[in-house]
Amino acid sequence: MVDIDKILKTTVKKGTVKIGTKETKTSINDGSAKLVVMAKNFPYFIEIDKLAKKKKIPVYNFNSNAIDLGYTCGKAFAVSVFAVLEEGGSNILNHIKKR
Repeated sequence: MVDIDKILKTTVKKGTVKIGTKETKTSINDGSAKLVVMAKNFPYFIEIDKLAKKKKIPVYNFNSNAIDLGYTCGKAFAVSVFAVLEEGGSNILNHIKKR
């Protein structure tokens, strides 16, 4: 079984991501986002989900809250949403598509 937490951490550490609602929206709108990851308690979930689907960008719903997503990503703060611009060798897109 693939450990998605490990893949997310690798993506944030070695890849290029934009963290936060404003940065994620901008990345979706300009077409640079390849994937959007959202915590289950993200307050703008519906808005970002619709925007990403409109632009045909896959969305991964993290199964826990923003504090856990921040911890998983190796950050010392809560992360509600982030956009993946470059995978950084983590191959996250293939793992997400298989789910």
